[in-house]
Amino acid sequence: MNPPPQSVLVVAGEASGDMYAAELVADLLGKAKPGSLRFFGCGGGRMREVGVETIVDIHRLAVLGPFEALSHLRHLYSALKLLSNEARTRRPRLAVLVDFPDFNLRLAARIKALGIPVFYLISPQVWAWRSGRVNQMRKTIDRMLVILPFEKDFYAARGMQVDYIGHPLVDRVRVSQSKSEFFHSHRLDESVTTISLLPGSRTKEIHFHLPIMLQAARWLHSQRPVQFLLPAASSLHRKQICKILAKAGGPPVSLLEDDAYNAVGHSDLAVVASGTATLEAALLGTPLIAVFKISNLTWIIGQYLVQVPFYCLVNLIAGQAVVPELFQNDFTAERLHGEMAELLSQPERLKHVRMGLASVKERLGAGGAIHNAAEHILPWLQNFPAL
Repeated sequence: MNPPPQSVLVVAGEASGDMYAAELVADLLGKAKPGSLRFFGCGGGRMREVGVETIVDIHRLAVLGPFEALSHLRHLYSALKLLSNEARTRRPRLAVLVDFPDFNLRLAARIKALGIPVFYLISPQVWAWRSGRVNQMRKTIDRMLVILPFEKDFYAARGMQVDYIGHPLVDRVRVSQSKSEFFHSHRLDESVTTISLLPGSRTKEIHFHLPIMLQAARWLHSQRPVQFLLPAASSLHRKQICKILAKAGGPPVSLLEDDAYNAVGHSDLAVVASGTATLEAALLGTPLIAVFKISNLTWIIGQYLVQVPFYCLVNLIAGQAVVPELFQNDFTAERLHGEMAELLSQPERLKHVRMGLASVKERLGAGGAIHNAAEHILPWLQNFPAL
């Protein structure tokens, strides 16, 4: 007679977390004996596809940002209560919490109080701001599974159990067309210098970044043959982008949807809003300029909260200034134009940047990050007594 299946609590609160959690569950199910594991928790369609019972749907929490959360505290609290009550009733062998720190760090405390081991996949950026959270994390999280190489030393130095699994983007970021195929499909000139502009995927990012990018692009276009690509993640902000493009009055920009990796991968240079997109450009090997701008008040407050030697993830991983950073007051059309012109006119500097990006790519691992996470989790399912 086979023993009853062990249950595992899995919680993701955003689309990327839903994707990673689904891959993790699929990997664990592939390694375990058939019927020996059962998963429940919070997630979306991808997690349901691999058999997770989502007692809280991801869309219930997706609206929760640092400010939006204030008007959705009731939803937040009810989800926390429901998940912790289910954990108390089902007594899962362990909990796997994926990213989404504003919610998951609170849930970790409740789960740990029940005596359930807690794994945390994809670290909160406590190394950048609000580092005091580590004191509570040390008490409530049994194992951190981190995706940035410097995070392992950060947590280990603070007495936490931590494993570096590599970055999940390594398995995802690649071009799907040759340069000739891509340029032909979008009617672009393969012989002309090509620059991708990535202002970000949020409304405020586009508002702050895109006009400056376009002004700098116009000046550069007036000086040399160059074509600009604007890869949009989706049609969600197309109206906003088209309005800014029309107001800018040039230069000509090719607006591409759902083809960002080909666009950036086949560009000579990219101007990228700081964030995960800078790592994607690095993995594609494309030299980039990292930019960022927010309201002056938010920036001033942030200066007292954020403590990092660099703002761009590429430079943080490299431990040195591999790519230029233009942030807040430094992010002007004049400065951006100057950086673009200088990089394009100095082949040796571009070569040095590419070498730095190759080093960053190597540090992000050889791939298989989610598989590596499953390898770290599986022994806890096999070797520890049931609760």
